[in-house]
Amino acid sequence: MLFLTLFLANIKMLYRNRQAIFWALFFPLIFVVVFGLFRLDEPSPVKMALVDQAQDLLSARLVQSLGKVEFLKLNTTFNEEEARRKLVDGDIAYILVIPSGLAQRVSSGHSTNLTFIYDEKRIQNNQLVQGVLEQFLGEMNMAVQGSSPLLTLDSRGISARRIGYFDFLMPGFVGMGVMTFAIISMASQLALYRQQRILKRIKATPLSVRTFFLAQVGAWLVLSLVQAAVILAAGMLLFGARVYGNIVWMFPLVILANLAFLNLGFIVGSLARTVEAANGLANVVSLPMMFFSGVFFPTDNLPSVLREIVRLLPLTPLLKALRGVLLDAQPPWHYPGELGLLTLWVVATSVVAVWSFRFE
Repeated sequence: MLFLTLFLANIKMLYRNRQAIFWALFFPLIFVVVFGLFRLDEPSPVKMALVDQAQDLLSARLVQSLGKVEFLKLNTTFNEEEARRKLVDGDIAYILVIPSGLAQRVSSGHSTNLTFIYDEKRIQNNQLVQGVLEQFLGEMNMAVQGSSPLLTLDSRGISARRIGYFDFLMPGFVGMGVMTFAIISMASQLALYRQQRILKRIKATPLSVRTFFLAQVGAWLVLSLVQAAVILAAGMLLFGARVYGNIVWMFPLVILANLAFLNLGFIVGSLARTVEAANGLANVVSLPMMFFSGVFFPTDNLPSVLREIVRLLPLTPLLKALRGVLLDAQPPWHYPGELGLLTLWVVATSVVAVWSFRFE
C-alpha cells in the first residue's frame, strides 16, 4: 500500500514538473515536427533555364517533354547571356541550350549537341540532373529515329513495404526521447534530492529507501510508455509515418532500455554535487549516443572502429530492435543479440548505481 501511494505521488509530481514534461514530450516532438515538415525523401526542385534557339517543332516537343519532369522548374528564354548571368547570381541552377536549326540537322542525319551548363559546386545534384537529361535524350533519339531497341526490359512490380527516411527516423525519435528523459531527469532529480538533503531525511524515517526509489522508477517507466506512444502517434497522425509491425511490441523494449537509461541517470546524479553539474554531465552522456547511435543516420556510414564502439552503446541495440519491430514487422525475440546487450547494460549499470550511491 505504501509503495502504491508513493508511486501515485511520483506520477503527480512528474506531471507537475514542467522540466520533466519538456524532456519527456516536447523535446522529442520538436524533432518530429522539424523533420516531418521537410520532405526528405523527395528530390528538391531545381531551376533550369531552357534556351531554345531553334524554335521549331522538334525543339517545342523537347521543351514540352522536359516540362513533365517533376523536379525540374523550367524557365524558357531566348537569351543565353541573360541565363548565364542568372546562373552566376544563383537565381537558377542549370542551363540547357537547344541550338538553332535542330529539326533540320536531325532530319538530315547529323548529330547535334545540346549544351548543358551547370554550377560545378552542386556536385550531387549535377550528377542527378545530368543523368536524367541523358536518359531523356536517349529516349528522344529512339523516338526521332523510329527504331526499336533490340533489348527490352520486362518490368514486373510486386507490392513491397515502402520505408522512407521519416519512417526510419520515427523509432529513433522514440528511443532518443526515452533516453534523454531518463538520463537527464533522473540525474537532476537525484542531485536535487541530495542538495536539499531529502535523501538524508528519508534515511531517518521508517520509509525504506528501496521502496522510495522503486516507486520513483515505476513512475518514470509509466511516463516513458506514454512518451513513446505520444511520439509515435504524432509522427503517424501528423506526418503519415508508416508502421508495419505490432506497436505493442515497442513497449517492452522501451521498458527494458529505460531501466538502463535510468540507471545511467542515477549514476550521473550520484557523481554530481549540484543540479547544474548533473544536467551538464547528463548531456555529456546522452548527446553522443543521440548523434552516433543511429537516431538520424544509419550507423553503417560510420568509420569501422567507431561503428564497433557505437554498437555497444545501449541506445544502438534499442534502435535496431525498435526499427525491426515497427518497420520490418518482426517480434522482439528476433533480435536476441540486442536484447542480451540491453539486459547486460541493465545489470551492469545497476551494480554501478548501487556502488556509487551516497546519501550525502
